[in-house]
Amino acid sequence: MMQELADKVWGNPGFHDAAHRIEIAWLTKEIGGIVDGHADIADATRLMRSAAILACSETADHRRSAFRVATCAYDLFGTGQVPLDQALRVVLTRLGNFPSIGTRADVASARASLPLMLAAEEIASADAHEVTINGQTVLLTDFQQNLWLNLIQSRRIALAAPTSAGKSFVLQGYLSALFDNEQPKSVVYLVPTRALIAQVAEDLKIQLQGMHEDVPDIVTVPIDAETPLAERAIYVMTQERVQLALGAHPDFSASVIIVDEAHSIADGSRGVLLQWVIDDLLIRNPASQILFASPAIRNLDVFGRLFGLDDVVEFSSVEPTVAQNFLVTTVESATKGKLVIHTAGDGSRTLRQVATLQLGRTVASRTEKLVHIPAVLGQGHSNIIYANGAAEAESVALQLAELMSDREPTEARLALSDLAKEAVHANYALVECVKHGVAFHYSNIPTQLRRAIEAAVSSGEIDYLVCTSTLLQGVNLPAKNIFMFAPEKVGPEHWSRQTSGTLLVAPAGSSRSFKATSSSSTMTNGRRSRSTAQKIRSSLRRLRAASTNIMTS
Repeated sequence: MMQELADKVWGNPGFHDAAHRIEIAWLTKEIGGIVDGHADIADATRLMRSAAILACSETADHRRSAFRVATCAYDLFGTGQVPLDQALRVVLTRLGNFPSIGTRADVASARASLPLMLAAEEIASADAHEVTINGQTVLLTDFQQNLWLNLIQSRRIALAAPTSAGKSFVLQGYLSALFDNEQPKSVVYLVPTRALIAQVAEDLKIQLQGMHEDVPDIVTVPIDAETPLAERAIYVMTQERVQLALGAHPDFSASVIIVDEAHSIADGSRGVLLQWVIDDLLIRNPASQILFASPAIRNLDVFGRLFGLDDVVEFSSVEPTVAQNFLVTTVESATKGKLVIHTAGDGSRTLRQVATLQLGRTVASRTEKLVHIPAVLGQGHSNIIYANGAAEAESVALQLAELMSDREPTEARLALSDLAKEAVHANYALVECVKHGVAFHYSNIPTQLRRAIEAAVSSGEIDYLVCTSTLLQGVNLPAKNIFMFAPEKVGPEHWSRQTSGTLLVAPAGSSRSFKATSSSSTMTNGRRSRSTAQKIRSSLRRLRAASTNIMTS
């Protein structure tokens, strides 16, 4: 019945026309353009009704569209004229996207105002999505619940899902539950880079803090032959480090193997080594539960075939959790800085013009595009800018910092500047950049400094991060906008140049669309600022202590 109704809504050209108008109006508002008024509250109301029906559909396109139009309508019109907060809550509930409900105060409190039938529907659905992790009750999305059920049944899994799907949260919760007894066990958590080792290890430490039983060791460095293996441990390592552990300890094995960024198995010699390490672990314990996790891969059956496993469960996340928008920015006049902005929607649609903007600055060169376009389109948001290598990342960051020179440095930014000065040298480009909320990130930055940069980005102290492809290897940082100029990854540290005159902004808009309002966000950032400053000062003290030890030894 509901599927037939959803198909009828989807087949109505009027729905698609209204959806187009409201998405364009929302995008125009997001990038600072003038909303032309073609989308009105009547459109928003009709679209919310349609979204509530489409959210019940089993068709992925219907559900994605329900999320997009509902969030756009709410963001544009709020609750001033009609209770769109209640309508959005109904749509999110039917999509099984419970985590998003709590990210806006009015949506979070809207259940008390819902009609009894809709409130009862939500309660029943929420009960089915509820799990307990470390003594805390949490609500999962449909995708997360499916993953959780497969994990606790000890199934082998091949999974394709973006970071926004929340797979890491479920994985870490599962590992916490796995060690919620005194039995000895080992988990190998394979990651492709050292930067990701640090992030995963830190996330696991936080996740395991509430455990009542013996907390497992989190091991991130190779274990030599003289060091005994821990009875309960999670080994977060690259394939090179796991290879060393396997060589040093013939009895080293794992009951659970997690292969993060599993698509890297195709990356040349490192991919060959990754395959060898997984093969060895499976030989040592053929009963190991294994999970292959990748952000986007279509042929998930390749992992089962590659390792001779016929019991691998394959599933992908197609559920909408964030409304991504791919914008193509074309420079119409380089000398006047005139831009024409088109949208490709979620990346699958034909280009449609959104707005024209006049920067008032020259944007002829590649660097000028990477500096001035993000400076305008990214104002007030968290931004990641991809560069073609470390040298270009530093150059773009320095020019951005110069544009932001009127910003007053906060305590956390000054602490990060001091850390950069002591970790590298006083003339290091980062020393001045971070004072103005700009930083760069690449693999050769000292580990302590790189982690401090990541913490500052997560807390909102750094809102412009210029990086190389290091961040592509799974380091998860919050960003509302991602800016790229003709990207093509051809090596471990850079994108190749192309002659295209466009700049891709993706996603522009609501990768964090249900964050707190501006005033609440400011207060949150203020509290985080002090916490971030303390963490950076602590890193600085450790760095100084290490330097003293080196000089006196």
